[in-house]
Amino acid sequence: MKMQAKKIIMLCALAGAFSSCDMDVVPPAEISAENFWKTEKDAWYALNGCYQSMPALDIWDEMCTDNAHSHKPWEGNMEMVQQNGINTASPYGDYDFSAIRTANTFISRVETCDMSEDLKERMKAEARFFRAFAYLELTQYFGKVAIVTEELPYDAPNVPRNSLEEVRSFILDELAQVAEILPESYNGSFLYESGRVTKYAALALRARAALYFGNYAEAEKSAKAVMDSGKYSLFKLTSLSAAQEQEAKEMDLYIDFESLGIDKDKFIKGMFSYESLWQGANATPANPEYVLTHEYMEDPYAYDDSRYTYFLPLSMSIHHGYSSFEPMQDLVDAYWSIDGKTIPDKIPVETRKANYEKIWNFAKGLSAEEYKAFATSPDLMTYDYMKEFKNRDSRLYVTLLFPFKGWHETAAGELYYKWDPDVVNKNGNESWTGFSYRKMVAWNPYNYSLYGSADDYPTIRYAEVLLTYAEAHLMTTGYDNQVRAALNQLRDRCGMPDVPESLGKQEAINFLRNERRIELAVEGHRFDDVRRYGSDYCKEYLNGPSTAPDGSVVVNKTWNDRLLLMPIPTTAIDVNPLLKDDQNPGY
Repeated sequence: MKMQAKKIIMLCALAGAFSSCDMDVVPPAEISAENFWKTEKDAWYALNGCYQSMPALDIWDEMCTDNAHSHKPWEGNMEMVQQNGINTASPYGDYDFSAIRTANTFISRVETCDMSEDLKERMKAEARFFRAFAYLELTQYFGKVAIVTEELPYDAPNVPRNSLEEVRSFILDELAQVAEILPESYNGSFLYESGRVTKYAALALRARAALYFGNYAEAEKSAKAVMDSGKYSLFKLTSLSAAQEQEAKEMDLYIDFESLGIDKDKFIKGMFSYESLWQGANATPANPEYVLTHEYMEDPYAYDDSRYTYFLPLSMSIHHGYSSFEPMQDLVDAYWSIDGKTIPDKIPVETRKANYEKIWNFAKGLSAEEYKAFATSPDLMTYDYMKEFKNRDSRLYVTLLFPFKGWHETAAGELYYKWDPDVVNKNGNESWTGFSYRKMVAWNPYNYSLYGSADDYPTIRYAEVLLTYAEAHLMTTGYDNQVRAALNQLRDRCGMPDVPESLGKQEAINFLRNERRIELAVEGHRFDDVRRYGSDYCKEYLNGPSTAPDGSVVVNKTWNDRLLLMPIPTTAIDVNPLLKDDQNPGY
């Protein structure tokens, strides 16, 4: 079901913006409240407004962590979170109940529509799903929030926050109930479009929520139900494109396939399977890995505006290039060695600085042709700096771009990444960290403005379900064959070795946390994860300077336990004075 983001105000009774599907036109703007909420098509139009709230790409949260950075403060307060600088006047997180109100309006008013009771109950379950999703987002930022399940008048009295336990129970109970109502799949016809929320999307979201809440038994139960359905699997390529074949040849520089006894075909197909699941014809609800899909269209009001320009520096883009979202050295350091179980020793900042200076002094004066020749010759790997990228996890090579690495499947054609430290702080459209993202960057950006992508986005993908199950089962039972089997599905897809056979409990927890970080990088989970791991973890990973290859400090991360929850914005307190004396701790 392709959702457009065209916003039409259908009187206050509709309480929000509605979207059209590609099977019909937008309802006329002059429609009156008296004539609406009559038919099943009215219900369909209104329910599309609930779908508009479905989250998609969430790299902003990632840039509050040790995975990513944004050097443009006008694009958000992410760096302020990294530096413990947020407050009630300059907050982080969206304290917004509009999606909840839209869902409540639908649930209340759909009762007057002339339609089958079964369809009406299913549609209400869809709306309840998005209400629960909105509450999950709110409670992850702010902890306690007010539970509202009816359409309140605009002059309703202020509502106090419910306890954290009440909010969490509400989310889990709602998702369990809607999972019993929603179908396992849809036939693709009108009102039954294939992209709608299913039983298993509800269970997958419930598994995510329970994991975040530390309710491992329920997380395991819901994730296992999705796995046992047999409806989902990890996306795998069976053949490579010409561009991928070209890059595969160059991977011999980075991986010692023969001497280490590595199956090159499996490694390469695994690497590109991981990359390609986000792209083009693979990015649809038909993808077996897509449990819940945020759908886009080639339309100026309905494309994803972040998956091209904001990821790439100007030097690599076909039109604009902002380099607003940039991976940090901390993330690079987290990727496994080729053995899939050890992490290379960290390089001292001064050593890396000297190593990069040596290779850059040689390469900075090269012409484009000479730069490519150097980047594809064995001489490249004789430099100590490049040895940091030798024999690493396959996902590293398709998640981010590092100096001298080639990328052939791009809108601009063949490219070899170049990072010039001299332009940092002089050109805001070049990376400050020394790296740029590659994962999820559109191969064919939408041509309306060349900013984003019309490719669909997996709001929940099966890989997350496997990781949730593995972690929950580890916490309830231990590191056993079931944990290994779930994780080895991920390893098999990306062409990496199986996970270790034997690990102690804490070793297994640390191992799984790193595997989750790698697999879900750029997808917005890291912010929720580091905070649920607790204060000690945050103090270890979210403290201290993150540096670029030339040794310059990108951001000096400063952790404080008050960041476990975000401050309630002053703007919200002004509207609801009850929040003034119920602020989160530390603010």
